[in-house]
Amino acid sequence: MSENSKNIKTQYHFIFISLLLVNYFFPLLIFGDVTLFYNDKLDSELVYNKILGKIYKGDLDSINIFLAGEIKFEYLRRLFYPYSLLYAIFNFELAYWISDFLVKITSYFSFFILAKKINKNFLLCSLFSCLFACINLPTLEGFGIAIFPYLIYLILFKKKIKLKNYFIIIFFALNSDIVMTLAAVFIIPIIAIIIDKEILKNNFLNIIKIIFVFVFFEVVAGSNLVFAQIYGETLHREEFFRESLPLADNVRALIFGLFRFPEISSWMLFYNLPFFIFLLPLIIFSIFSKNRTVYLFLSLLLLIHFFLFLLNTDFIVNMRNNSTGLLKSFQFEYVKNIFPLLYVLLLLFITKNNNNFLKFLVYPSLLSILIFQINSSIVPIIKKHLSDEGKDYKNIYTFKGYYSQDAYQEIKKIVKNKRVLSIGLDPMVAVVNNINTIDGYHNLYPLSYKLKFREIIKNELDKNKKYKKYYDNWGSRVYAFVSDPNNIEIDYKAAKKIGAKYIISKFDIDSESLELTCLKCKTQLYLYKIL
Repeated sequence: MSENSKNIKTQYHFIFISLLLVNYFFPLLIFGDVTLFYNDKLDSELVYNKILGKIYKGDLDSINIFLAGEIKFEYLRRLFYPYSLLYAIFNFELAYWISDFLVKITSYFSFFILAKKINKNFLLCSLFSCLFACINLPTLEGFGIAIFPYLIYLILFKKKIKLKNYFIIIFFALNSDIVMTLAAVFIIPIIAIIIDKEILKNNFLNIIKIIFVFVFFEVVAGSNLVFAQIYGETLHREEFFRESLPLADNVRALIFGLFRFPEISSWMLFYNLPFFIFLLPLIIFSIFSKNRTVYLFLSLLLLIHFFLFLLNTDFIVNMRNNSTGLLKSFQFEYVKNIFPLLYVLLLLFITKNNNNFLKFLVYPSLLSILIFQINSSIVPIIKKHLSDEGKDYKNIYTFKGYYSQDAYQEIKKIVKNKRVLSIGLDPMVAVVNNINTIDGYHNLYPLSYKLKFREIIKNELDKNKKYKKYYDNWGSRVYAFVSDPNNIEIDYKAAKKIGAKYIISKFDIDSESLELTCLKCKTQLYLYKIL
């Protein structure tokens, strides 16, 4: 390879990795903070990571901040993941952004290593590697999906797996979320066979070794969760009750899921838009491609979508509802996490020897990459500059805007080490601000606590069927639901019995069971003491 050729390839890497950095610098310039799609991140998993950081630093009692002290160590996702140590070394916002970038850069080079063996067009390999790094979401779940292309590379192009290869497999397996990747990892051999049908005959043993080592160490890293499900006390997930979708709605979900049609009525519009931009032409052109490999990848994609369709049918839903333990709570739906890899492999093969499709797929891919870098900033920009909220808009897509540290610091001075119940607010915000809670968003906790907490919100659930179904059939959000802020029917005595001494409320509450302790506390929140 000539020196000039090496320089050009290095420049391509620099350009596409720089595009990934736009995700951080664009909102930093606009808002002074980095934005993110907060759903199930800021309100749950990131809070757990913050507490993990404290535990790693020796503060074992910090876990008691959750749910009246009912959360146990075996319930903590990522407890044994090496990359979680970042949260002990750095503040939890910086730790998240570091891990976010590391997952993206791993995704980029993992796919590039595979791609350059398949498609000799270096520019396309770099472009699609960048796209894979963009669509491998959420990065909070670890490095599992990110390293999948490298595993496929080892299966297809390494006759002998060396010690350094095993070290890489083990390291990334230990940093992979078993919940999110276990169902998807078994698609890897299928992908390898689609790329090279002779692999079963020529390299079958490597497939077994690579998948076994990865799954084994992934299970080791998540062994506390397995233990909690099998040997621990009965968890709230035992009451999971799924509902099947009507046929028309299920078909609609299948089609919308295949193309990732943007939903105009929610923030998901900007989340799904960059997917839709490249997926629509990709799937259409794949149908008309004469490439056998493309057809097989498209068929696999459709087959998994059909599997997701079946999961919403009466027969499967009833079977899962009537099961117990791991079978009841295991999220088979997470096989869909293989989709990002299938998308870019489709792009890689369909453009390999077809210049007619190339221009119709490269530009949408590049546009998608650009939108991925700014989509989490679009809603805040609209609300800040184009809506009535204007200067008063609080950007809840940022750590600072979501966690309201200034307001909660004042509350912390009053409540000290007493526990609180939040009304009209995310309870996990209190946790981030070192306030003990009895509520929150928890994927694993005792069923007995779910039943105890239900006494607090019983009246609110009785008057709102949506909340009742939401809590009784799922229950991971242990919230003080309120239907009418002017008629709040929370049982404060039941909350006090569990351990709450104070109420942090978004609403002005008139109750003989409460004493106003801090009138808006120089903030927009109310603090009450339970009598």
